Amino acid sequence: MIFHDLKSTAIMNNNKQPVRLLTLETSRNEAERWVKLFRNAGLPARVQQIDTLDDLDEALTTGLWDLLLTVEETSMLNAEQVLSSVQRLKLDIPVIVSVQEDKPDIIKHWLDKGAGDAILHSHEEHMLHAILREKSSQESRQQLQKLHKELSDLEQRCQLLMDNASQAIAYVHEGMHIDTNPSYIELFGYEDPDDLAGMPLIDMISSQDQPLFKNLIKHFKPGDEQPAVECQLMNAEGQAFPATVLLSDAVFDDEQCIQVIVKGSAPANASSTVIQQEEDSILIPRKHFVSLLDTEQEPETLAYLRLDNYDSIRENIGIEGSIAAQETMNRILFEQLPNSTATHYADEVYLINVHERDIAALEPLRDTLEKELINAGQQTLYTTASVGLAEKGQEGDGKSLLERAHFACQLATDDGGNKLEFFSQSAIDNQKASNGDTVAMIRQALENDSFRLLFQPVISVTGEGQGYYEVLLRLLDQKGKEVPAGEFITAAEDSDLMPFIDRWVIRQSVKLLSRKLRNGDDTRMMIHISQASLDDEEFAERLARLLEAADVPGHMIILQMTERLVHQHLNQVKTFAERLKPVGCKFAMTQFSGESRSMKIMEHLDLMFVKLDYLFTEKLERNDDSQLKKATNNLKALNKVIIMPRVENAQTLTSIWQLGVDYVQGHYLQPPLESMTYDFSS
Repeated sequence: MIFHDLKSTAIMNNNKQPVRLLTLETSRNEAERWVKLFRNAGLPARVQQIDTLDDLDEALTTGLWDLLLTVEETSMLNAEQVLSSVQRLKLDIPVIVSVQEDKPDIIKHWLDKGAGDAILHSHEEHMLHAILREKSSQESRQQLQKLHKELSDLEQRCQLLMDNASQAIAYVHEGMHIDTNPSYIELFGYEDPDDLAGMPLIDMISSQDQPLFKNLIKHFKPGDEQPAVECQLMNAEGQAFPATVLLSDAVFDDEQCIQVIVKGSAPANASSTVIQQEEDSILIPRKHFVSLLDTEQEPETLAYLRLDNYDSIRENIGIEGSIAAQETMNRILFEQLPNSTATHYADEVYLINVHERDIAALEPLRDTLEKELINAGQQTLYTTASVGLAEKGQEGDGKSLLERAHFACQLATDDGGNKLEFFSQSAIDNQKASNGDTVAMIRQALENDSFRLLFQPVISVTGEGQGYYEVLLRLLDQKGKEVPAGEFITAAEDSDLMPFIDRWVIRQSVKLLSRKLRNGDDTRMMIHISQASLDDEEFAERLARLLEAADVPGHMIILQMTERLVHQHLNQVKTFAERLKPVGCKFAMTQFSGESRSMKIMEHLDLMFVKLDYLFTEKLERNDDSQLKKATNNLKALNKVIIMPRVENAQTLTSIWQLGVDYVQGHYLQPPLESMTYDFSS
C-alpha cells in the first residue's frame, strides 16, 4: 500500500521525469538498491555512484543532478566532503544523508552542515518521500528563478524599447516626472534627463490648456481610457508648440503612475497613439546590447552570427548588395526569433540574446537564410551564416562570454561555414594544442588520459635488494612528438594544473601496482610529486583511501621530492612526511647535492632514500670520485639508501661498486619503457 501511494505521488508530481540521483554508498549493491526502490515506486531514476572526491567533483561539474544521497562515510569519502563540494560550487542540489543511528544529535549535526535531511538508512519509504519533496522544492526554486529572469529580461527589453522609441514617452507620478525617454527630452529641448526629474507635467503645458490637464490628472483612474488631447506644450525655451497627448495608466518601479505619450506633429486620433513597433526588427543599438553583457541581464546563451560570404558580396556587388543582405538578415531574425534581443554588432556580425526555448530555432533560421534569394538591384545573391553559441557560466564577465561565442563561430567558419557550433573548453583546447599551446595540451591529456607513463628500473648494486621502478611522465603534442618535460611542467605550475597531474600519475600508478600485485609481482614505484601536493593538506588522506580501495600496501609507493623544494619548504615537508607515516609510504629526496646544508636537512627529516644529483655521475665518468665518496660516507652514517642516477656505460657501473652506492639507474641498464618487464633477479 505504501508503494502504491508513492507510485501515485511520483507520477503526479514528476510526470514520469527521471530522478537524476548521485549517490555515495558503501558498495555498488547499495546504490542499486535505490534504483530498484524507485522502479517499484513507479519513479524512473538515473543513478550514478561516486567513490572518490575526484569522481564527485567531475560529476558535479559536468552533470545535472536533482539530488545527492550519501552515507555518512566510506573508505574514500564522507558526507562532510560531499556537502562542502556542493556548497563550494554553489549548486542547487539537495543532499540527503543516510545515517546509521536515528539519534537527534546526529540528525541535528547533518542539518547544521547543510543537508536537506538526515534519515535512517533502513527507512526506505521515508527516504523516497523526502526525495520527492526535495525534487519538488528544487523544481519550484528553478521555476521561480526562471520567472525572475524572464521578468527582468522583459523589464529590460521594455526599457530599451522606450529608450529607442521614436515617440516621446514619460512617466508621471502625482503630477511629477519620474522617467523620460531621449525622444521626450529632445522634443522639449532639454539636454539632460535630470533636468526633467521631479518637474511637474503641468509646468510644460501652456496656460490656456492647464485647467484641462489639471482636471484630467486629478480624476485619472487606473483602467480609464483617455482620448488623445490636442494642446499647446512649452519647450525649455518657453516656446509653445502644438502636440497630441495620450494619457494611460502604467506601473513604474511598483508605483501606480501615468504614462504620457506626446506627438509633436499633426493631430491624431486615439487609436493611432498606441506605441507602434518602429520596424520589423528585434535589433537594439549595439552599445545597449553590449552594456547588457556585464549586468544581471547577461544572456543565458549568446549567439555570435556571421554572414559567411559578406566580403565577397561587398566586393562583387557593392554597398547595395551589403545592405540587401543585412536587411534580409534583419527580417529573418524578426520572423524566427521574435522574443529574443539582437544587435547588428558589425557589418556581417549579429549578436543574439537567445532564450533557452529559442535555441532550437537557430538551425531553421540558418536554413531559411541559406534558401533565401536576395534581390540587390538587377542582381540576385545568396548568403549563409556561421553561428557560435556560448552559455553563461557561473563566473565570467560579458567580455569573456562574447569571446567564447566568437570562438565557437570561428570554429564553424573554419569548418566550411554555414554551421552552428557550441563553445566547449575541449574545442578551444584542441585548437590551442594544435597551435602548440602547452597548457591546452596538458588539459587535453588530463581529460583524455593521454599522458604517457614510462618506467625505468632502479636496480640493486648487489642484486639482493628490492626492485623499484621510477615513474616518468611524458606529454605528446598533436603530432606525437614529446614535449620537453621541463617545458610542460613549468607550464603546468604556472597554470595551477600540477595538482591534477600529480593525482593523475598517482592514480594510474596505483592501478598498475594493483594489477601487478594480483599477478604475484611485488614491484615498488618511485613517483615524483610537486609543491602542489605538498600544499595539499588532504593529499595523505586521499592517497590512503586510494591505496585501500586498490588493495595496495602503502610501502609499495616511494614519493620523491627535489632537494631544492625540500630546502625551500622544510617545515611543510616535515609535516607532509609525518602525514605519510600512517599511510606507510616511504619518502625520497632527489638531486642531492652533498652540500653541508643538504646534510643538515637529514637531521630534521626522516627519509629513507636519497638519489644523488647527476653531476656526481658526470664527475665519476671523469674519474673524479672525491666528492662522491664524501657524500656516500655521510649518508651511510645516517643509514640512508643511496641511488646513483644516469649510469650510461659499463665503466661508470664498475666504479660504483666500491663507493657505497645501493642502487643504480640509467640507460646503460635499461632506458625508460612503457612496460615494467625488467628481470630484477638476473
